[in-house]
Amino acid sequence: MRLFLQGIVLFSCLLFMLLPAAASCLGSGDDEIEALAKDIGRQPYEALQAIEQALSQGLSLTVERRAWLEAARAQARRMVGLKNTELPQAIEEAKSLPTNHPALLHLQIFNLYGADLSPSTREIIDAMDHKLAQRPADQPATLCLKIRLASVMAYYSSLNGESFELAAKAYLHADTAQLAWMRAEAASVLSQVVLRTDSSYARTFREEALDYFESQAMHDMAANELFMDAMSWAVERDPDSLQIAAEQFRRSGVAAHRANNSFAAAYAEAGLCDMLGQLGRVQEALQSCSASLEQLKGVGHITEYITIINFADVLLADNRPEQAMEMLAPLPKDWPDWASGFNGYRFYHVRGKIHVLLGNAEEAIADLTSALRELRGHESSARARNNRLFQSRFRVDLLEQSLELQTLEAKEREQRNRILLVAGLIVLVLLCVIVITLIRHQRLYRRMAFTDLLTGVANRRYTEVRAQEALEHARARRQPLCIALLDLDQFKTCNDRYGHDAGDEALKRFANVAENVLRPGDLFGRWGGEEFLLVLQSTDRSAATAVLERLRSAAAAEHLALAPDYLLQFSAGIVEFRHGTEQLTELLTMADQALYRAKFEGRNRSCFAL
Repeated sequence: MRLFLQGIVLFSCLLFMLLPAAASCLGSGDDEIEALAKDIGRQPYEALQAIEQALSQGLSLTVERRAWLEAARAQARRMVGLKNTELPQAIEEAKSLPTNHPALLHLQIFNLYGADLSPSTREIIDAMDHKLAQRPADQPATLCLKIRLASVMAYYSSLNGESFELAAKAYLHADTAQLAWMRAEAASVLSQVVLRTDSSYARTFREEALDYFESQAMHDMAANELFMDAMSWAVERDPDSLQIAAEQFRRSGVAAHRANNSFAAAYAEAGLCDMLGQLGRVQEALQSCSASLEQLKGVGHITEYITIINFADVLLADNRPEQAMEMLAPLPKDWPDWASGFNGYRFYHVRGKIHVLLGNAEEAIADLTSALRELRGHESSARARNNRLFQSRFRVDLLEQSLELQTLEAKEREQRNRILLVAGLIVLVLLCVIVITLIRHQRLYRRMAFTDLLTGVANRRYTEVRAQEALEHARARRQPLCIALLDLDQFKTCNDRYGHDAGDEALKRFANVAENVLRPGDLFGRWGGEEFLLVLQSTDRSAATAVLERLRSAAAAEHLALAPDYLLQFSAGIVEFRHGTEQLTELLTMADQALYRAKFEGRNRSCFAL
């Protein structure tokens, strides 16, 4: 049961340790400023000095250039953990620029980092998102602004969907070698957002970002990616994954030292402190906890608070409960706003364990009761009901124990063991609820990325990716392959006569028929409008004809409620690939030409490419 408890604590703590995703690009169009921005990702302290030296030129700077330099300075200060005290004044000075000037927008987005998600903050984020939607999608400045705003939104779990969508747009538009920097930073933000629901999926984005940052010697950005990689392994919770996480935290620290960023190195040590403690490597964990707190002490960030609690937990594992209690003693006074929700639960849980070792029965039960009360306030209503049950059980047990203390100490120990058993069962239930929630979120994001929402089949982007994979597979193994473009006949007439709802019904019914009739290995997706793409693997000309005629017969048997006189028929253009050198785009063009012939020859038929 202890492992289950550690798993949920580790998972939630890591999410609280998560910083806004790093993003250093600006898209200013000025080579000198862009070089400074890239240097921020390499060695932020040195870059900050160079930026401040450039800003010291005073009146010789134009308003625009000063605004860009202030944006670079804001990013550099954030990367090294310094407050952006100059930001309000910089925004005021930049307001003489047009309201949609990218430098001004960068500064305004920077001002959102760390803000509470109040209605006014949400209104500003929505307004900024609307402004960015009006800008040219593939311009470097637009891409960098979208990445920066997505990194702000990634800080709030309630904006996970919006952050994913915005970062994905930047990622998809940064599709040239000249925009590789922006693509890597968009991948970095995507990896952080997806990490909340699917750690393995997050790694695919993170690996792309890390490859670019390491190739450009952007050590600070690489440190951030390695930190996130460590977290993606940590949430797996098994010993092998925790070992990998510890190694990645260590690598993150090495990269941070190369960047001369002691702040980032302290974060890596904080993660290493947690992992080593989970692995039972107490002496190493003590060293990492101590090294982390040397840098984090007094910064006022939640990671300092969590690391202090982790440090106390490791001291407890080292059988030093008095020192552990001394470590926790200042927290209620120094961090009054953090002793609630999950953070409060973690504090009370560790302090309760210390009281158990010190033999303070009543204090231990009181702290563990408080821990569950805070966890109840943090979790969903379903989990809250379980925690209320657990808290009630604690109160009953407290009464029973106080009576038994007067009679027999053995019964007290038995009762405490029973309490721990109930606690483990409750944590197991909570863990199941969390896993179910994560699975639902994972399915949602995959549906958003790969599915056509109207018909429920694969969308064009995902169909094209799968078609390319099928073509490469057929070419490598010298197997036959047929690609067919299908177009519903008289679809416009259906729309004009019966309305668009009837057209939607026709598309959905046809997609449903195809899903039921086609073979398991056949790839089928919506290509656009009333067109669908069908990829038939290991299928020659005659077999492809049989498949399409089977689909044609099944579709013709359908009757539409909203369009009773409309016949669900289609024309198809088919191209057969037989180990040639054609690319997918060429094959699609040939299939499209064959589809045109099928339409010209009277519809409701299939034609092969010549």
